Amino acid sequence: LMNKKLTIIVIGHNSWHFLQKNFFFFFFLKEEQDVEVLYVDNASTDETRVAVSYSYPNIKMICYPINRGVAAARNIGMVNAASEYIMFLDSDTEMNKEAYYEMMKFMDENPDVGVCGCKLYGQDGVAQNSCKKYPTRKSFLKSIARFLGKKIGLNLYPNAYIENNYDMEKLAPFDVDYVIGACQLIRKKAQTKVGFLDEKIFYGPEDADFCMRIKRAGYRVVYLPNVSISHAYIRPSTNKLFSKLTWKQICGMFYFFNKVDKYK
Repeated sequence: LMNKKLTIIVIGHNSWHFLQKNFFFFFFLKEEQDVEVLYVDNASTDETRVAVSYSYPNIKMICYPINRGVAAARNIGMVNAASEYIMFLDSDTEMNKEAYYEMMKFMDENPDVGVCGCKLYGQDGVAQNSCKKYPTRKSFLKSIARFLGKKIGLNLYPNAYIENNYDMEKLAPFDVDYVIGACQLIRKKAQTKVGFLDEKIFYGPEDADFCMRIKRAGYRVVYLPNVSISHAYIRPSTNKLFSKLTWKQICGMFYFFNKVDKYK
């Protein structure tokens, strides 16, 4: 039973410094009776839970005792969402009125679209590549080689970035392989058809996998470059190749590649 138009799902882990901004930017939704915000806390050990319940009592909160990753936290949010649409937002995003209403309007007018996303700008004012082509073994190994090369001053595979991404200068909405999970507006009907995010992927390509399944179910995935939101872009695994989280990301990638092989 759909009793809401939209459920916004935000997840976090010790993320109050981002969440207080993130939630503040929902002020324009105060008059929207059919929109709910659901926060899923992934085992925070700082003041996050107390601060959220005190500062934003209208936001529903679900607390996980252990950090089970992005997919598991978003899934529990989806289980609790009785709405026509679901919006995933990272804790370090800042939504705005223009982007919100344009994305909702686009989905209402295009029932064949299962997922859409908009342009994301970092704190440096640079547009991020928030829509991507599916990763492949070859592109992933090239990106690792590029990363390692930079560490020792080599510029390996300089075109790898361009090969893996779309032309970000387009002004009109266009179809893509996937939009990143930092900001996704999802049609609940499409999500119900394909199921939940794959919890075997702790951190990494769960967004690519989800969009691939949405497309396999006959829906489109579309990127809207004409509206944008802010995204601070926390990449906890960026600088350490052999951190625990990076290792989980690498495992997630190869799990995804094996899954894609089975689709063929």
